[in-house]
Amino acid sequence: MRWTTMRQDEGSILVLSLGFIVVCILAVAVVVDASAMFLERRSLQARADSAALAGAQAVDLTDYYARGPAARIVLDPARVRGAVERHVRRAPGEGRLTAVSLRGSEVVVSMTHRMRPPFSGWLTPAGAYDLHVEAGAVLSYRRE
Repeated sequence: MRWTTMRQDEGSILVLSLGFIVVCILAVAVVVDASAMFLERRSLQARADSAALAGAQAVDLTDYYARGPAARIVLDPARVRGAVERHVRRAPGEGRLTAVSLRGSEVVVSMTHRMRPPFSGWLTPAGAYDLHVEAGAVLSYRRE
Protein backbone atom coordinates (compact mmCIF):
# COMPACT_ATOMS: atom_id res chain seq x y z
CA MET A 1 0.00 0.00 0.00
CA ARG A 2 2.69 2.44 0.90
CA TRP A 3 4.73 1.63 -2.21
CA THR A 4 1.86 2.56 -4.56
CA THR A 5 1.40 5.96 -2.88
CA MET A 6 5.03 6.80 -3.49
CA ARG A 7 4.76 5.77 -7.15
CA GLN A 8 1.84 8.18 -7.71
CA ASP A 9 3.85 11.14 -6.35
CA GLU A 10 6.91 10.35 -8.42
CA GLY A 11 7.78 13.16 -10.86
CA SER A 12 5.73 15.90 -9.17
CA ILE A 13 8.89 17.66 -8.02
CA LEU A 14 10.05 17.85 -11.63
CA VAL A 15 6.81 19.58 -12.70
CA LEU A 16 7.00 22.02 -9.77
CA SER A 17 10.66 22.76 -10.51
CA LEU A 18 9.97 23.44 -14.18
CA GLY A 19 7.07 25.72 -13.26
CA PHE A 20 9.26 27.62 -10.80
CA ILE A 21 12.03 28.03 -13.41
CA VAL A 22 9.55 29.39 -15.96
CA VAL A 23 8.15 31.88 -13.43
CA CYS A 24 11.70 33.02 -12.53
CA ILE A 25 12.65 33.49 -16.18
CA LEU A 26 9.49 35.53 -16.83
CA ALA A 27 10.19 37.68 -13.74
CA VAL A 28 13.74 38.38 -14.92
CA ALA A 29 12.45 39.23 -18.42
CA VAL A 30 9.91 41.70 -17.03
CA VAL A 31 12.52 43.37 -14.81
CA VAL A 32 15.05 43.63 -17.66
CA ASP A 33 12.45 45.08 -20.07
CA ALA A 34 11.17 47.59 -17.51
CA SER A 35 14.72 48.66 -16.67
CA ALA A 36 15.66 49.03 -20.33
CA MET A 37 12.58 51.18 -21.03
CA PHE A 38 13.23 53.31 -17.94
CA LEU A 39 16.87 53.92 -18.91
CA GLU A 40 15.95 54.68 -22.53
CA ARG A 41 13.27 57.15 -21.45
CA ARG A 42 15.65 58.82 -19.00
CA SER A 43 18.27 59.18 -21.74
CA LEU A 44 15.70 60.65 -24.13
CA GLN A 45 14.52 63.07 -21.42
CA ALA A 46 18.10 64.22 -20.83
CA ARG A 47 18.53 64.88 -24.56
CA ALA A 48 15.28 66.86 -24.69
CA ASP A 49 16.28 68.86 -21.59
CA SER A 50 19.65 69.79 -23.05
CA ALA A 51 18.06 70.67 -26.41
CA ALA A 52 15.52 72.94 -24.70
CA LEU A 53 18.32 74.66 -22.80
CA ALA A 54 20.28 75.14 -26.04
CA GLY A 55 17.19 76.76 -27.55
CA ALA A 56 16.69 79.03 -24.54
CA GLN A 57 20.29 80.21 -24.89
CA ALA A 58 19.85 81.11 -28.57
CA VAL A 59 19.76 84.87 -28.11
CA ASP A 60 21.06 87.40 -30.57
CA LEU A 61 24.36 88.19 -28.85
CA THR A 62 24.91 91.43 -30.79
CA ASP A 63 21.56 92.75 -29.60
CA TYR A 64 22.20 91.46 -26.08
CA TYR A 65 25.58 93.20 -25.83
CA ALA A 66 24.20 96.40 -27.38
CA ARG A 67 21.11 96.70 -25.16
CA GLY A 68 22.46 94.98 -22.05
CA PRO A 69 20.89 92.46 -19.72
CA ALA A 70 18.41 94.94 -18.26
CA ALA A 71 16.35 95.01 -21.46
CA ARG A 72 13.86 92.25 -22.11
CA ILE A 73 15.43 89.74 -24.45
CA VAL A 74 13.04 88.35 -27.06
CA LEU A 75 13.79 84.94 -28.53
CA ASP A 76 13.50 84.53 -32.29
CA PRO A 77 11.56 81.29 -33.10
CA ALA A 78 13.72 80.53 -36.16
CA ARG A 79 16.94 81.01 -34.19
CA VAL A 80 15.61 78.83 -31.34
CA ARG A 81 14.54 76.04 -33.70
CA GLY A 82 17.94 76.14 -35.46
CA ALA A 83 19.80 75.92 -32.16
CA VAL A 84 17.66 73.01 -30.99
CA GLU A 85 18.07 71.13 -34.28
CA ARG A 86 21.85 71.64 -34.25
CA HIS A 87 22.04 70.42 -30.67
CA VAL A 88 19.98 67.30 -31.39
CA ARG A 89 22.14 66.48 -34.43
CA ARG A 90 25.39 66.86 -32.48
CA ALA A 91 24.36 65.18 -29.22
CA PRO A 92 24.96 61.43 -29.03
CA GLY A 93 21.97 59.16 -28.61
CA GLU A 94 18.78 58.25 -30.36
CA GLY A 95 15.50 60.03 -30.69
CA ARG A 96 13.65 62.18 -33.15
CA LEU A 97 12.75 65.82 -32.65
CA THR A 98 8.99 66.15 -33.09
CA ALA A 99 8.27 69.75 -32.05
CA VAL A 100 9.92 72.97 -30.93
CA SER A 101 7.75 75.80 -29.67
CA LEU A 102 7.93 79.02 -27.70
CA ARG A 103 5.42 79.53 -24.90
CA GLY A 104 6.15 83.05 -23.79
CA SER A 105 9.82 82.96 -22.78
CA GLU A 106 9.86 79.16 -22.37
CA VAL A 107 11.34 76.91 -25.06
CA VAL A 108 9.45 73.60 -25.23
CA VAL A 109 11.01 70.61 -27.01
CA SER A 110 9.21 67.35 -27.77
CA MET A 111 11.07 64.19 -28.77
CA THR A 112 10.10 60.62 -29.54
CA HIS A 113 11.96 57.35 -29.91
CA ARG A 114 10.83 53.89 -30.99
CA MET A 115 12.25 51.32 -28.61
CA ARG A 116 12.33 47.55 -28.85
CA PRO A 117 12.60 45.93 -25.39
CA PRO A 118 15.06 43.02 -25.16
CA PHE A 119 12.55 40.31 -24.21
CA SER A 120 8.98 41.43 -24.77
CA GLY A 121 9.85 42.95 -28.13
CA TRP A 122 9.52 39.59 -29.83
CA LEU A 123 6.44 38.58 -27.81
CA THR A 124 4.19 41.48 -28.75
CA PRO A 125 2.66 41.99 -32.19
CA ALA A 126 4.12 45.47 -32.64
CA GLY A 127 7.46 44.53 -31.12
CA ALA A 128 8.33 48.14 -30.27
CA TYR A 129 7.02 50.97 -28.16
CA ASP A 130 7.08 54.72 -28.76
CA LEU A 131 8.54 56.83 -25.97
CA HIS A 132 7.49 60.50 -25.91
CA VAL A 133 9.09 63.18 -23.76
CA GLU A 134 8.71 66.93 -23.47
CA ALA A 135 11.10 69.39 -21.88
CA GLY A 136 10.98 73.10 -21.26
CA ALA A 137 13.65 75.65 -20.42
CA VAL A 138 13.62 79.30 -19.49
CA LEU A 139 16.84 81.24 -19.24
CA SER A 140 16.61 84.43 -17.25
CA TYR A 141 18.84 87.21 -18.61
CA ARG A 142 19.45 89.72 -15.88
CA ARG A 143 22.18 91.77 -14.27
CA GLU A 144 23.50 90.35 -11.00
